[in-house]
Amino acid sequence: MPYELRRRRRTRRNMSEYLPPESSPPTKKKKEMLSYLPPEVITLILSRLPVESAVKCTAVCKAWYALIKDPSFIPTHLQQAVSLQEGDLLHHGFIFFHMCWDNGAFVGYKKLRLPFKSGGFKYFGTCNGLICLVNVYPFPWDVILWNPCIRRHFILPKPDLPHGTIRRATLGFGFDSLSDDYKALLLVVFHKDGQDSIEAWLFSLNKCSWRRITEVSPKHRCCSGVRQMAFVNGALHWHGFLNYDALSHVIFAFDLSTEKFHVMSYPNTSVHFHPHISVIKYEESIAVIIPASHNYNRVDLWVMKEYSVNSSWTNVLHPTGEGRELVIDTAGLMDVYGVRKNGELLVNVTREHGRGCELATLDLNCHQNEQRLKRLGIRTQHGDSYVGSFVESLVLFDKGEQDTKGQKRKNRKPKKRY
Repeated sequence: MPYELRRRRRTRRNMSEYLPPESSPPTKKKKEMLSYLPPEVITLILSRLPVESAVKCTAVCKAWYALIKDPSFIPTHLQQAVSLQEGDLLHHGFIFFHMCWDNGAFVGYKKLRLPFKSGGFKYFGTCNGLICLVNVYPFPWDVILWNPCIRRHFILPKPDLPHGTIRRATLGFGFDSLSDDYKALLLVVFHKDGQDSIEAWLFSLNKCSWRRITEVSPKHRCCSGVRQMAFVNGALHWHGFLNYDALSHVIFAFDLSTEKFHVMSYPNTSVHFHPHISVIKYEESIAVIIPASHNYNRVDLWVMKEYSVNSSWTNVLHPTGEGRELVIDTAGLMDVYGVRKNGELLVNVTREHGRGCELATLDLNCHQNEQRLKRLGIRTQHGDSYVGSFVESLVLFDKGEQDTKGQKRKNRKPKKRY
């Protein structure tokens, strides 16, 4: 390139040369313009921005950086995100995560980059934009809270568990609105002196420590088939049983605010129970997924219409009760993930052609059988997949570590080709 052309380009980029001497620098003008807005107006505007835009605004000035990273601003932004967002859905496969908008066409499907090696990590819940991931081998587990939208994660310290043979364990994650704290509940069944005993440990993100919960009844037993706990109305819910009695299946709940356990009854004792029963969130209540005893490709879905009211249990897929008449054909239905904002069920069904499963929606209000089930073409895996609601947030913006995996490395040597 000729020298004169390079000189002209450098001159164009240096816009300050074209300003008159009495003019103030552009950065000072911006500060003067921002000073015209009241602080509460700036806070309102920033709180209504998407997460990605809010993070970029931290580079505008020191005042905005301090405001957005302030712990009191993060819940304000979260409240706006919940009210303004159309809704996102999080899809977890065997070793990957995807996120899409909760609309008719599932537009915006994108892959999320994990900040660490994905082998061995399993999904154990999401809350306010945080995903709880657990490396189940070896024990004690490596537990990580991850916010993929701001690409930050927090590694939980390991609890000081007593020595002994561990039979099984499970973990739940949720938010305590009274103390504005994120908590994780760890249940561990130890085998000692020929008997099993259960211990509960609670982690507080604000205190960054584990604490043993002593108010655990010895009758409480967690089922080995627990995949994850359902966080509803400030409490964690999971399937369990009492005193190893095969007929004493119950729903255990742990309130994160009061830190107390309580037991909820199942819909009907005459229903045949399956070892792979699971409890999920259904709108603002809970639901129970019970696989049929004679057919693994069919499930029952019992919904508690009014939370904590046992008489409100309703079988939404087979409402005729003892007759078991199929009001909605659920052949090929492998699992139920939850309910969308429009009332449709997110389900896992066997593929029409070929092996494997795929994501679909089931409209309970549709009166035509051929239009009730809509296949979305998103492949899933039975037992290792999760699909549920997700909200983008700034949680962990003032804590944790920055993700590094997936970023481009500088001065990377090209691979040799033969």
